[in-house]
Amino acid sequence: MKNLANFLMIFRSQTLLLIILAYAFSVICRFEWIYWASDYAEFFWNNQLMISTNDGYAYAEGARDMIAGFHQPNDLSYYGTPLSTLSYLVVKFSPFSLETVMVYLSVFLAGFVVIPIILMAKEVSLTSAGFIAALVASIANSYYNRTMAGYYDTDMLIISLPIFTFWGLVRLSVKRDLRSFLIIAFSMLISSWWYPSSFSLNAAITGFFLLYTLIFDRKNILNYQAILFMILAITGVEYFVRALLIVALFLFIKFGSRFINLKTMIILAILVGSIFVFFGGLNPIWFQLKFYVFRSVSDSDGVVFKFFNVNQTIMESGIVDFGLFAKRISGHEIVFLISVIGYALLCLKNRIFLVALPMIGLGFLALKGGLRFTIYAVPMMALGFGYALISLVNLIKIDKKQRKIALYLISIFTFLPIVILGLVQLGSGVMIDEFKLILPIFVITYFLFYLKFRKDISAMLLFPLSLFALCPSFVHVYEYKPLSVFMNSEVLVLDRLKKIAQPEDYTLAWWDYGYAIRYYSDTKTLIDGGKHLGKDNFAVSFALANNQVKSAKMGRLEVEYTEKSYTDKFNSNLKEMLKDYNATNINDFLLNLGELNITTPKTRDVYYYLPDRMMGIFPVVAKFSRLDLLSGKEYADPFFIVSTSFMQGPNAIVLSEGLTIANDVTTVSFSGKTFRVNTYVQTMYDKDMKLQKQVHNIDENGRFYVVYMTDYGRFLVMDKEAFNSAYIQLFVLENYDKELFEPVILDPSAKVYKLKG
Repeated sequence: MKNLANFLMIFRSQTLLLIILAYAFSVICRFEWIYWASDYAEFFWNNQLMISTNDGYAYAEGARDMIAGFHQPNDLSYYGTPLSTLSYLVVKFSPFSLETVMVYLSVFLAGFVVIPIILMAKEVSLTSAGFIAALVASIANSYYNRTMAGYYDTDMLIISLPIFTFWGLVRLSVKRDLRSFLIIAFSMLISSWWYPSSFSLNAAITGFFLLYTLIFDRKNILNYQAILFMILAITGVEYFVRALLIVALFLFIKFGSRFINLKTMIILAILVGSIFVFFGGLNPIWFQLKFYVFRSVSDSDGVVFKFFNVNQTIMESGIVDFGLFAKRISGHEIVFLISVIGYALLCLKNRIFLVALPMIGLGFLALKGGLRFTIYAVPMMALGFGYALISLVNLIKIDKKQRKIALYLISIFTFLPIVILGLVQLGSGVMIDEFKLILPIFVITYFLFYLKFRKDISAMLLFPLSLFALCPSFVHVYEYKPLSVFMNSEVLVLDRLKKIAQPEDYTLAWWDYGYAIRYYSDTKTLIDGGKHLGKDNFAVSFALANNQVKSAKMGRLEVEYTEKSYTDKFNSNLKEMLKDYNATNINDFLLNLGELNITTPKTRDVYYYLPDRMMGIFPVVAKFSRLDLLSGKEYADPFFIVSTSFMQGPNAIVLSEGLTIANDVTTVSFSGKTFRVNTYVQTMYDKDMKLQKQVHNIDENGRFYVVYMTDYGRFLVMDKEAFNSAYIQLFVLENYDKELFEPVILDPSAKVYKLKG
C-alpha cells in the first residue's frame, strides 16, 4: 500500500488539476464540430450524427457484428479488432447506441494525450511547460483533424500510447525505479494491440533507447532491463502471453535482485531476443517504407502483372510543402520554429528526450511521405514549445515598482485579440455563437489566473503568449468542418439495398465507399479502405470505366473468383481467369472480354453502387485499369471534364475549367482549338423523380459529348470512351442494357443496379 501511495503521488493536487483542465480544454474544443453539424439534417441517421471518416465504418461494422454475435465468412469484417471491441463494450455496458459511440468516442479519448505530456514534464520539473504543451498538442491541426468528433478511427489513441512510453522512459531516467518498467512495457503492449502497425515506431524507440544507453548511460543496468521489457512488448506472441512474460520478468527482477549479474543479463537478453526473432522480426517495417516512401514502385502481382499504385492518388500520403507541414504540427510556422528550438534546448538539458527522435522523425517524414505522418511530431514539438516559452519568460525580470504597469500591459495584450474579434462581429452585425459562449469562460479563467499569479510577472506572461500560440489552432478548429462521409439520402439508398440484397451478395463500388457500404447495406464488397492496392482496384475500375458488356463480365468474374480464392487459396484472380479460359496474354484477354463466353457458375447476386459523389474522381477511378499490365505503361486518360462553375457569354457558355461551349452546343473550344460535338444530352427529373432526357445527335464524327445535368447544375464534357462507360451510362443517363442490368434503386444521390448474368 505504501508503494501504491507513493506511485499515486504523481497525481498531487496541482498536477491533477492541470491534467483535468487540459483534458477539459481538449474535450470542449472537439464539441465545435458537433455544434456546427447538428444544424444539418443530411448529416443525421437514426437520430444521430454520422461520422466523417471512411475508415471508421470498418470498425463500426466490426462492432455491429460483435453486438449481433456473428458475421459472414470472408466478409472482411473487423470483428474483434481493438476499436470495434472497445465500442462493443461501451455499447453493451452503457445506455449509448453504437451510432453515438462512433461520434463521441474520439472526443473523450483524444484528450488522454494531455496526461503523459504533463506527467513527463513533471518528472523533469517542467510542469508548467507540460501544461502549455498539453494545450497546444490537444488541438494542433493534424491531431485535431484525426481525433475530432465524428472521426471514428484508431488515431484517437495512437499518439497517446507512445507518449505514455516516453513518460515511463523519462521517469526511469529520473527516479530509476522498477515501476517505470511496467509503464514502459504495458504502454507499448497496449499500443501494439490497439494499432499493430505501431510495431515500426515501437521498434525504433527501443533501438534509440539502446543507442542512448550505450552513449550516455551505459553503466545503468536498469536501462538494459527496460530494453528487455520493450522487446517483449513488441514480440509477436499473443498479447496475453506477452503480458504474462512482462509480469514474470518484472517479478524476477524485483524479487530476484540477488541473482542479477552480467551472466544473468546475457542469458535474459538471448532468451528475449530469440523469442522476438522467432515470433516477429522486422517484416512489417519493409511494407510501410515501400508503400509510403518508395512510392515510385508500382504494385506488382508477382513478376507478371504491373498495376497502378494507389498511393499516388491519396492526398494524405502525398508530398507537402513546409508551410502546410509546420501548420499541421504546431498550428503556425512561427510556433513550429519556436518548438524546434525549444525541443533542441530541452534535449541539451535532459538528453533522455533524444529518445523521442524516432517519433519526431516519423512526423517529419511528412515532407516526403505525406500529411498522415505529421500527427506523430505533435506532442514532442508541443513540449518543445512549452519549454521554450518557460525559458523565455524566466529571462524577463521586472522591477517591483513597474509590476503594476506590467500587469496592465499584460492584461491589455491578453484581451486585445478578444476585443478585436468582438468589434469585427459587432461591425458585421453577426455574433458567432461560440464567441458568446467562450467569452465568459475566458474572462473567468483569466481572472482566476490573475488572482493566482499576479505577483509573478513571468507566470502572468505565459497566459497571453500561450493564447497567441493557440489562436491559429482555434481558428482551424472553427473553420475545419468536414462533412459526414455519406449524406442521409445516400444512406437511405444503402438501407433500402440492405432490405433487398442478401449478406452473401456483393456490392461493386469504388474503395472509398467500401466500408460504409458494408456497414449500412450488410453486403460484401470487393475493395475498401484497407484493400485497395492496384491489383485489388483493377477489376472494379475496369467494370466502372468500360462499356456495359465488358463491365458486366468483369464484375461477375471478379466476384466469383474472389469467393473462389478464399477456398482455393490463389493470389491473383486475373491469373486464374487466364488459366481457366485458356488465355495466355492478359492484354488480349481484356481487349476481347466483351466477346468472351462466361462459363463461370453464378453463386450470388452482384449489385453496382453508383454514387453521384464519384463524379469528381471518375478520371482517377479509370486510371487503375488504363494501363498495359505486362509493361506497366499507362494509357492516355479519357477526356472528362466536370463543371459546376460556368457563365453565359454572348456566343458561348464559358466553363471555369477553360472550355467554352457554343450556345447551340455544336462545338466546344479549348486550348485555342474548336471541336465538333457528337451528341448533346440534357437530363432532368420530373415531379415523380423520374429521369427525363433530351438527346440531340449533332455530328456522328464529332469527338466530344456534352451532358447538362439540369438538377445538379453541372456540365459534363467527355470523349466517346468516357461517354460509353458503365458509370456514365448507368448513373448519368440510366441507359442500361436490359439483358445485363436491372435497376434496383434510382435516386439522384446514388443508383443501384443488379447484374443479371
